[in-house]
Amino acid sequence: MKTGYSNQFVTIKGTKEGLIVHLDDRCAYSELMNELSAKMMENMNGNESNKEVHVRVHVGKRYVDDGQREEIRSTIEQSGAIVVSEIVSDVITMAEAMKIKEDNQIQSYSHLVRSGQVLRVKGDALILGDVNPGGTVEATGDVYVLGALKGTARAGTEGNEEAVVAAAMLAPSQMMIADHLYLTELTREELAKEATWAWPRYAYVKKEQQTIEFYPMSSLAELRKQGNKDKE
Repeated sequence: MKTGYSNQFVTIKGTKEGLIVHLDDRCAYSELMNELSAKMMENMNGNESNKEVHVRVHVGKRYVDDGQREEIRSTIEQSGAIVVSEIVSDVITMAEAMKIKEDNQIQSYSHLVRSGQVLRVKGDALILGDVNPGGTVEATGDVYVLGALKGTARAGTEGNEEAVVAAAMLAPSQMMIADHLYLTELTREELAKEATWAWPRYAYVKKEQQTIEFYPMSSLAELRKQGNKDKE
């Protein structure tokens, strides 16, 4: 694969992370696509290797919608030997920005969640009290309960399997993280008894087993630290 184009709209560089295609963000989109198509045709004619190459595409401060992303992807992959692994832009829409803000915010509630109540939250939910049997807390992110969680908790309701449910006393009757379900086998009386001695714990989906597991609260910071490392 040819690299090192310079002073043009399309630049292909090899880095330690692999090949990166940089697309100029100041020229007209039509000019950019004409040059990209020509570059890919040139590369296709000069590359006899059948080896599949994965590339990342950076479009800088240019916003590209779904249709343009597909056009860029299909133009680069026309040779059949190149696969676009990711298209990265520094620009996002207001709606995307609001969704990121919602997904990362913590909403706190300083009251008891009683039986029959359903509390739904965008982002993380922080309950400064108990969740009684029959009460439900749902969040697109994590669920944190500073009191006793004896009702139902659903975390990662939009499919986030890395969400956690944590409580000072974690004794839920039912719990879901993404689409993984935990159901207690204890009766309501046994559940209430367990809540009197249960210690601070959190629950999350263990990837290897694809089941919800319980762990001491003291290891939650390490779990989050490892998760951040995996994303880098």
